[in-house]
Amino acid sequence: MKRYSRSLRAGVFAMGILLGAGGALSAPRQDAIALRIARQQYNLVMTGDTVTGQDFQVTRSPGALRGRTHLGVVDFQLKPGEVTGLLGAAMVNLKVKREGDTLVADGAFGGRPGRVKLSPDYLELYLRDCTYRLKAKEPGRSYEGRRSCDRASVPDSEIFLPDEFLAASPEEQAALLLLAI
Repeated sequence: MKRYSRSLRAGVFAMGILLGAGGALSAPRQDAIALRIARQQYNLVMTGDTVTGQDFQVTRSPGALRGRTHLGVVDFQLKPGEVTGLLGAAMVNLKVKREGDTLVADGAFGGRPGRVKLSPDYLELYLRDCTYRLKAKEPGRSYEGRRSCDRASVPDSEIFLPDEFLAASPEEQAALLLLAI
């Protein structure tokens, strides 16, 4: 009997270590836009001149975003108050403005309606017939909430925004959020 209790304690201890390590591994990277949408989780690592992830390679330069994502080729021009260009073969034409501490972007994104409202307290996105209504977990940095196109059994969506994202222009922020989703 003693033999089994010792192996049981060792097994419980090992399981505790594994669960603790799993929690540490799932924490968002501090240099990445971390997304958990439906049952998918991915990171888009941001540096001063790139945003990269699986199926996501975009170069950042003053006034432009260029590269490739799972949505197609990205060729955006970022001008004060607007994002224009192409996503694949479809047009992008977003009007971007600030309303107090809230970033608002509205228009066509990839040939379909797109909208972003980002404030320290909430993040609201509309893209591909789906509305994301996320509340701040950590104001201005981390957001969590439901998508209108999810069933009740689907977990909440979460988005974490790194310092590099927060330092970007409002136009670049709007374009990157819509590309990431």
